[in-house]
Amino acid sequence: MKDEAIPKPRLVVKAPVVSSIACRDHNGMKKCVYLDYNGTTPIYPPVLEAMLPYFTDHFGNPSSSHHFGQEPKRAVDKARRALLRVIQDSPADGADASSIVFTGCGTESNNLAIRLSLLSSLHKADENGLVHVVSTNVEHPAITQCLSSYSAQDGGLTPKISVTYVPVDEEGIVSIDNVINAIRPNTVLVTVMTANNEVGSIQPVFEIAKLCRERRVLFHTDAAQAVGKIDLRGLANSSTGADMVTFVGHKFGAPKGIAALYIRPGVFYECGRKDPENGGSVLLLGGGQEGGRRGGTENVPYVVGMGRAAELLLERKLGLDVWKCNAQHMEAMRQRLLLDITKGLGDESTIIRTNGPADPKKRLPNTLSIGIKGIRSGELLSNIGNLVACSAGSACHSSSSDITSYSPILKAMNVPPEHAVGTLRLSVGPDTTEEEVDFAAEVIVKEAKRQLGL
Repeated sequence: MKDEAIPKPRLVVKAPVVSSIACRDHNGMKKCVYLDYNGTTPIYPPVLEAMLPYFTDHFGNPSSSHHFGQEPKRAVDKARRALLRVIQDSPADGADASSIVFTGCGTESNNLAIRLSLLSSLHKADENGLVHVVSTNVEHPAITQCLSSYSAQDGGLTPKISVTYVPVDEEGIVSIDNVINAIRPNTVLVTVMTANNEVGSIQPVFEIAKLCRERRVLFHTDAAQAVGKIDLRGLANSSTGADMVTFVGHKFGAPKGIAALYIRPGVFYECGRKDPENGGSVLLLGGGQEGGRRGGTENVPYVVGMGRAAELLLERKLGLDVWKCNAQHMEAMRQRLLLDITKGLGDESTIIRTNGPADPKKRLPNTLSIGIKGIRSGELLSNIGNLVACSAGSACHSSSSDITSYSPILKAMNVPPEHAVGTLRLSVGPDTTEEEVDFAAEVIVKEAKRQLGL
């Protein structure tokens, strides 16, 4: 068991004795506890409230010049500014509302960032006509599958590229030096996620962004899991920040079906780059919406919702930004959950392994990846799914004896197979309660003991 399995939390949390606690709804029935906030969040009530008028009263097309288009256009611009504030130190950073391009999902934002980077930088191709991309071996499939489709080996999309996947360490964190040393003369893009969705490892993206800027190489980061959990202000710094940043609405209280890509102003006119299609769309071809970057009528209610969710993060509560209050609460709930499970399975049990960084400063405050030796996470999830909603850090969703089939993220971190196949990803949210945590831990421990024969 890693040292963190019996942690010393930053916030002092009394470890309860696991008992017959049950979370119940208003009818007295047991309810399912939601611990999959990294999968998606509920739409927060103020977000829904902000959205509703744009389904009814303010239904106009924001591209229309008449009266009914004016309020939707204003609302979309307001949402752009709200998102920008999440990654700006101050308005003096240089970016304006036009730096935010709304998309339909994080996958689209990531694909758009990659395609813009490649098409703007063809002048850097080597003697074989290839441009080069640097990434890591723990990225989301929206990055890895897109890069694979452009790669010379796999074929598919053009232009053709070669890719260097820099490995992470056993805590899931990439070395800054290794990323920078992977840059070649024909490198056009470095893309590194801000925080990993499975184990919560936070990557040193601020430092990588600065060094990429010095080397005149584009830097993109997928910040989907990081928004609302860690401080991202300064990521849009005009001289040292990222060139592109992906936001995903349903990861921080907005609806599914809305996302955004921040694009640093003027980035495709620098260092010999040529703005693709003269500033036009490169994925969805159609009208001139989103500054020409993304054709299609804006989904105004969802854009408004995403903007409102961003505003909520920066409101003040108890002298702190709401996101920071939320982070402190989520860290406490995460620690409580780990303590509960550890107590339930035995304080000194070697069957428990926590995956990811032991240092709270290097991981998301809400994410607990825990491997239980001797269990099958797929079987456990199937048996507790009506009481606890969580996910497997493992890709193995069966009770077969094959211990080689599990998450590539855990493989990249060299997690022992006997722990990897028994890994659960438990992610709490701002509204997760102590009662819910205690109940969930009780359910998990009971099923784990059943599988272990204890």
